[in-house]
Amino acid sequence: MPLTQSQLTEWSNWCKTNLHRGLSPASLAEQMSRSGIEQAYIEKALGPAFGTEVRAASHDAFANCAITKRVGQTPGVKKLATRKAQVFTWADFLTAAECDKTIQLIEGHLRPSTVTDTRGDANVRTSSTCDLGELSDPFVFDLDRKISAALGIHWSYSEPNQGQKYLVGQEFKSHTDYFEPRTAEYLPNTAERGQRTWTFMVYLNSTPEGGATRFPRLEKLFRPKQGMAVIWNNLTPEGEPNPYTLHHGMKPRRGEKYIITKWFRERGWAPLDYTEEMAASGV
Repeated sequence: MPLTQSQLTEWSNWCKTNLHRGLSPASLAEQMSRSGIEQAYIEKALGPAFGTEVRAASHDAFANCAITKRVGQTPGVKKLATRKAQVFTWADFLTAAECDKTIQLIEGHLRPSTVTDTRGDANVRTSSTCDLGELSDPFVFDLDRKISAALGIHWSYSEPNQGQKYLVGQEFKSHTDYFEPRTAEYLPNTAERGQRTWTFMVYLNSTPEGGATRFPRLEKLFRPKQGMAVIWNNLTPEGEPNPYTLHHGMKPRRGEKYIITKWFRERGWAPLDYTEEMAASGV
């Protein structure tokens, strides 16, 4: 089926939205083909994603991605002084305007937060969640690209952006972001995209009191400051789950807390390395 320019633009936007949601290029091409779209238009709609396949990157590449080389090179980036885990902070990663706009989006699309395994505690996570990555919004795509370029890993290896809101007294008790091997949550969550690797979390506001992120096994506490990112590798350089990344989203005692979180996986359809130049081009 031939397409008009407006139809091609519509399909291109559909592809972009679903690629950023984590769907594979092959699955989108198949859906378009079933809709009667000709191969030439499918290729144009998918752009650089056309013809690519999901693949796994090496754990050495994850452990040595761009964020690990930014200390001393990029203003505001610091590395936690420990050999137990790869943990970084980035002051003023997002501007106040970017934070405020993200909070506005979060406020309009909240639902109760969930977990893949409660470990027998129904109150392990009591915050609210916004599935930012489900919104077909250019600003959300820009956040995807900005975070991915900062980390140095292409956004096709990531999960959709997620926003969280914590009211006074709400928390996410101590947990790890990786999926625990040999448990019921592992295979359903890792079969397609692989294990979680890096977490990129950004505070969208400075809480008046409380709301810190605590890494008990690293004896480190990060207090919310607007625009600051906390970034860590959930795996060891050898690709094993790192128990030292256990962390606790603590209760705000005064005021609300807003954050966004982006998790990265072992598999994506693009080359792993991702740069500011690529992000600026909209790739």
